[in-house]
Amino acid sequence: MSYKRMKTNQHIEDNDWTLLAKSIYDENPSEKESSVANEVISDEKERERLLKLTKQVDLYFELKKYPAGQAWEKVESRIHHSSSSRFRKLFLNPIFRVAAAVLFAALLLVSGYELFYNPSASRIMLEISAADRMVKTVTLPDGTLVSLNSDSKIEYPQKFGRKIREVTIEGEAFFEVIPNKNKPFIIHAGKAQIKVLGTSFNVSAYPATKSVEVIVKTGKVQVLNKTPEILQNDELILTPGDKGTLVYSSNSLLKTTNRDPNFLAWKTHNLNFKATSLIEVIGNLEKVYKVNIRLADPKLNGLLLTAQFNDYSLDFILEVIETTFQIKVQKINGQYILKARS
Repeated sequence: MSYKRMKTNQHIEDNDWTLLAKSIYDENPSEKESSVANEVISDEKERERLLKLTKQVDLYFELKKYPAGQAWEKVESRIHHSSSSRFRKLFLNPIFRVAAAVLFAALLLVSGYELFYNPSASRIMLEISAADRMVKTVTLPDGTLVSLNSDSKIEYPQKFGRKIREVTIEGEAFFEVIPNKNKPFIIHAGKAQIKVLGTSFNVSAYPATKSVEVIVKTGKVQVLNKTPEILQNDELILTPGDKGTLVYSSNSLLKTTNRDPNFLAWKTHNLNFKATSLIEVIGNLEKVYKVNIRLADPKLNGLLLTAQFNDYSLDFILEVIETTFQIKVQKINGQYILKARS
C-alpha cells in the first residue's frame, strides 16, 4: 500500500499510528505492532522503503539543523484560521506531524539537492589553459569573465561554494568579476592571495618572474602575502590605477602607481606610446604579438616613438616604425630584425 493510500484511510486510530511508527523504527517489533503494520502496509518492500526514507529524513534534519519548531509554528498559525476543526485535530496529532515531515523533507531533498546542497559539484575542479601565442577567454560558474594570456592557466570548481568563489591561476589573466558582496572572489596566484567583491583587474604571476603583479582597472582589490615568514607589509588595498607587486626575493609587498598604459594590450591589442624608447616599444610588441624582435644596431635604442595603435596588425606597426625612423625591418627565420639603412 502506498503512502498516498495510507493518507486517505480514515479508519486508523491514534494508537494504531503509534504502533505503526514503532513497527517501522524497531528492528524487533511486538506481535501487535507487526499486526497493525501488516494491516496498513501489506507490502514488505513498501515498509522497507518507508523505513529507509524516515532514516534519511532523520539524517537530513540532523545535518541541516532544520528549525522544525519555527516551521510548525508558521504552518499551525495558518491551520488555526481554517474552518475545518477536524483537520486541525488531525494535524495536531504527533504521528501525523511525523508523517507530514517525512513527506515534506522527501520533496525538499529531491527538488532542492542540486540547487542548494550539492557539495560534490564544488569539489570537481576544472583546468583551462591558453596555449603558446594564444589568448583565451573563460566564463566562470558565476558569470565572471577571465582572459588568459599566452602560457597561462586557471583552475576553478565546477560550482562555487555557498560562501566564497575561489580560483587559482598561473601566468597572466584579466578578471572581470561579477559583483556579489555576500560571496567574495578569491584568487590564489603564486605566493599571493587576491580578494575582491566585484571589479576588473590584471594579475601577472608567471613562475619565472619570481613575483606577482596586480594592476586595478576598476573597483577595489585586496592583495595578501601568503608566505609564512613575512618580513614587511603583508597586505595591500588597491584602487583604480594602483599596482601591487609581491617580490619573492625580498618577500615584500609594494604599492605604486601604474605607469604602463599598455598593461592590458596583450588582451586588447591597443597600444599607446608617448616618447617611448624603441627598445621599450619592441618589448610591448613582443608581448602582445608573441614574436621575437631584435635591434641590430644599439644606436637605435635611443629612438623615441609617439603613436597610438588600436588593434592594428604587427606588420602595419612595423611599417610605421620603419617609415618614421627611416630604418629597415627584415624577417629572418621567423625573427624580426630592425637595423639602420645603409
